[in-house]
Order: sequence, then C-alpha cells, then structure tokens
Amino acid sequence: MFHDSSQRTRWIFSDSSQIQELRRSTNREWCAKHKKESLGELLTWEEEEMLCAHYLHKLLEFCNLFQPPIPRAALGTAVAYFKRFYLHTSVMEYHPKDIFLCCAYLSFKVEEYNVNVDQFVHVLKSDLRTRIAEMILSYELMVMQRLKFHLTIHSPFRPLEGFIIDMKTRCPHLANPEVFRQKADDFLLHSCNSDVSLLFPPSQIALAAVRHAAKSVKLKVDEYLFILLDSDKTAADDVLATLERVENLVLAVSSPDVSKVGFVESKLERLQHSTVNTGGTKRKQRLHPQDDEPRSKRRSGEDIVPAGLNKL
Repeated sequence: MFHDSSQRTRWIFSDSSQIQELRRSTNREWCAKHKKESLGELLTWEEEEMLCAHYLHKLLEFCNLFQPPIPRAALGTAVAYFKRFYLHTSVMEYHPKDIFLCCAYLSFKVEEYNVNVDQFVHVLKSDLRTRIAEMILSYELMVMQRLKFHLTIHSPFRPLEGFIIDMKTRCPHLANPEVFRQKADDFLLHSCNSDVSLLFPPSQIALAAVRHAAKSVKLKVDEYLFILLDSDKTAADDVLATLERVENLVLAVSSPDVSKVGFVESKLERLQHSTVNTGGTKRKQRLHPQDDEPRSKRRSGEDIVPAGLNKL
C-alpha cells in the first residue's frame, strides 16, 4: 500500500521549492566536481530541467507506440523513474536521450509488460538499434542503483479507475462518469509533465483528475467528495483546497521551447566532447558509451525517433 511504501517515505516532498533545491544542488555538485576538467560551458540547473522536460515528452510519446498498448501503470512507472533519476543525477553525467529509454524498459519489466530488448528497440528509427540495446542493458543496474532500488510505483491511474467505479456505486444519480473518463485520463497524462507525483499521493492526483474532468463537461462532483469523506465538511474543504493545488500545478505546465532545447543540447554535446578529450579513457566510457564512435556515426536526438513518426 502507498502509505507503507518507499514512495511516500522517500519520494514525496513537502513543496516544490524542496524539489527545485535538490535539482540545484545536484547541478552545483556536478559542476564543482568537474569544472576543472571541462573545457565546455557547463549547463545551469534550469537548462538541465528544460532538457529533462523535453525528453519526458519523448518518453510519453515513445511509450504510446507499442502494440498492444502498454498499461497506464507502466507509463506512470517509467515517468516516476525518469523524474527520480534526475533528482540526484546531472544530465551532464548521463544524457536523458539514453536514460528515458532505460527507464521505459525497466518499467516494462517491473509492470510485467512482456517485451524483450530486441522488440523494445525495434520501434526506434535508428540504424544503431543493436548499440542502443547494449546501452540499455549496460545501464540497467546503474539506473536501479540511482533509484535506490525503489522500483514499486503507485501511480494515479489505478485509483482513477477505482474512483469512477465508486462514483457509479455511491452516486448513481450523478451523470455517468464514463462521459468524462477520457478527459480525466488526459489530465493524468498531462500531470506526468509536472512534479505533482513528487508532491501528492496518487489518490489525490486521481481525484483532482476526476474533479477537473467533471468540471470540463459542466458536472459537479463535490457531492461525491463529501460522501467519500463521511460528510465531514472540514475535511472536505481541506481536500478541495489540495485538489485545487494539484490542478493548478498541472495546468501551469507548458512544453519547452524547441529552439531553446536545441541550443542546450548543442551546448551539452560540446561539453561532453571537450570533457571526453581531456578526461582519459575511463572518463570517456562513463560519460557516454558512444563517445568513442566517429562523430558521423554518433546518434543524435533524431536517431531515437520511433518508426512512423517524423519527430518525437
């Protein structure tokens, strides 16, 4: 259960500023440790955050390409792994274009979506599939270590289904919840781009999705919330305030500027190349497994575009 999980005790933070400070600290520590050996310009924590947001979009789109469709729980798990990884790791150490694939592959295993590594990389629009598969397998243990082996994820997709069933049972006089199921699911997908999963229990995020989706079709479900909390008005008011916070945080998220992302990626590539040239063989292999390839054969962001899409 969530309340006894490592997710609640280790991965839920008190407010957004605590998460931002953790990301700043990760950036500062990496920069302080590697400033002397790098000839390139180091990334700021804001640039790191922008790059992570960009590849989080890629992760979501990548997961939607599989047939049969992956369970929503697997998608939520992949997102959680990616977000957790970059709380304590700089993108200057491990590029998100590698890590998002590792997080997706690991989540498929944990959530029992049966795809072997060859099938997994088959959807990639790249002539380096074998190399990418080797990278994923070589990074898998490292990713689990950075996640502190906390692999069980409680995502809001499961409680959403529970709330919809419960509404049908307790409030049959309300409109059929099925009319806003898709909008609630869309809200949860959009919430993946925010930090709400690091701030609130999954049940509250799911309930915020129900409330937001119901409002979008001009239905009021506050009555259901009142029943859910045994007619405790004070508790209901507190929960409503929390749901408003969740909704505002999710709706405030916007997609990163593609042109700015391109600039940051170029900056990161120059940084990695300069660090490789000055750091020796061991450092080269740890920074990026493809840095010993001829420059013309290195995979770029476009190399991981899944087949059938022009661009992720």
